[in-house]
Amino acid sequence: MKNTNKPKTLTAISLVFAIAIAFVIGYYHGQLSATQQEVAFPHMVNFTIIRNGKTVYNYTTHNILTTIGARFIRNILCFDNETQRQVKYIALSSDTSPSKTWTKLPNEYTTGGLERKAGTPSTINATAFQVVAQWTSSTTTTIKCTGLHWSGTSGSDNNLFAVASIPDASVTPGDIIQVTWTINTKDG
Repeated sequence: MKNTNKPKTLTAISLVFAIAIAFVIGYYHGQLSATQQEVAFPHMVNFTIIRNGKTVYNYTTHNILTTIGARFIRNILCFDNETQRQVKYIALSSDTSPSKTWTKLPNEYTTGGLERKAGTPSTINATAFQVVAQWTSSTTTTIKCTGLHWSGTSGSDNNLFAVASIPDASVTPGDIIQVTWTINTKDG
């Protein structure tokens, strides 16, 4: 008679081991500073709100490379009718649950001092670059999403390179919002 408990036992042990590793990685990641997280997990977006000279909101998260963003990279690499365009324009929106199929932010802010902005791109190492943009809000609203584009026209379509959601970030007039996108061309 064949013992059928061994595969189930190995599967259970593997599952427990995988959960333990995930917990350790999650714990370790939570212990890293934002700068250390960018080095360990290089595809990041940092969103900061400064009110009356004090940071009142600071959140760092991963981003989603959109399908058209991946196609943009492909076309540049194989010279498929792509002209040189910088991926340096950052937009803000009230959208939730971003998807890699998006081609623009559906509810992009185009007023209130929160219009799409040309960020300052810089090389940060051999495989990564950053784009940093800053706004001063003239409105009261809640920002939930940010996008990185290759077109500077607010609300324009078919140029969303990457997108990231953030927990509700409430801004009031006079608040300074800074968004830093870090994109790495090598795997994590």
